Amino acid sequence: MIASLPALLAPHDPALFHDAVRERRRVHIRTGNADLFRALLPWSVFNTVLGSERLLDDRTRMVRRGRDLPREMWSYVGPDLKRVVLPDQLQRFCQEGLSIALNQVHQAVPALAALIAMLEQALPARIQTNLYASFGRESAFRAHYDPHDVLVLHLQGRKRWFSHGQRPDACAQSTVIPDEHLAPAQWEAVLEPGDVLYIPRGEVHRASVEGEASLHLTNALLWPRGSDLLKWLAGNGLAGIDVDPDIPVYGTAAEMDQYEQDLRALFRRLADTVDLRSFMTSYRQDRRVRQPFNLGLSSELEPDCWVQPLPSKDVSLPADGGASIPFNGGTVALDPQERAVLAALLMHGARQITDLPTLTGLDMETARAAISSLARRSLVLLHEGTADAVG
Repeated sequence: MIASLPALLAPHDPALFHDAVRERRRVHIRTGNADLFRALLPWSVFNTVLGSERLLDDRTRMVRRGRDLPREMWSYVGPDLKRVVLPDQLQRFCQEGLSIALNQVHQAVPALAALIAMLEQALPARIQTNLYASFGRESAFRAHYDPHDVLVLHLQGRKRWFSHGQRPDACAQSTVIPDEHLAPAQWEAVLEPGDVLYIPRGEVHRASVEGEASLHLTNALLWPRGSDLLKWLAGNGLAGIDVDPDIPVYGTAAEMDQYEQDLRALFRRLADTVDLRSFMTSYRQDRRVRQPFNLGLSSELEPDCWVQPLPSKDVSLPADGGASIPFNGGTVALDPQERAVLAALLMHGARQITDLPTLTGLDMETARAAISSLARRSLVLLHEGTADAVG
């Protein structure tokens, strides 16, 4: 398990990534974590996910030469009216340059779920994660740009990436860049397991496999935007002010003019209340997470089991006693022991159970009981310990 951003980027300082985001520039980081990246999603686990009928899921795309393949080209409907995948046909398409995209793959792979939970704790962003399995040298996806920042984590094989600079103005209405508008490549590099690539919003890029096959995660980094701030202002409004009056659609011209004047005055008052720090705190605390069940794990609690906190690290916790915190749109009450464990996890990041007595001052039995209670309410994600875990 990769338990923190410094561990993910080791031996590099995370400032290398933070500076690139601030300066809106691409950065390629070759970490020392090749084996850990491979272990996040071995090919055997990838094939197990596909075998769980994920291939027939709406979250899965099969792309060849820039086009999505219809299901009818690689599956058929059997006598029981259930669709059946044709493995030999799928193998043939892979040999011809197929890419398989699995959206939100972390929902099916525990190691990736823990990784994304860590990233959302470490970064002031909401994250959407897709997995791309590419086969053959011909790139399945055409040159394109994304309307958000991208963080690529390369897991298996090798893939050559190209950057063509920022989006041409002529292509503002489509994310795919036609060849006639594609500028010469300004940068290229081969990504290998353990590599991290940050691509800022709007930068045109493409990639092709070096060798037979590759796997990488593409994480969309959804930083808060001005539109999010406007929604927050509208939702919070001003004390004692109705921010949602009906427009007088059947009113007179004078009534419409008065409504417009009142609305402009209201917008000016709303603008005067802008508090970016409060908005950022609210943005992070309002993040909804996919709550894990932790069944079985919450009762075993082996000493090497990892515990990943899920509430926002911006929640305010007292130094002692119990607490109430916002979580997934509601409020959760914590007893003093649960508060101590959660506070330690939010401060230090994911930790193994064996570390928590030292971090909290609780004895092992009390700490385990608190972890079990947090796990049953899905406030933490539990993950079995592994010999190659990184803190």
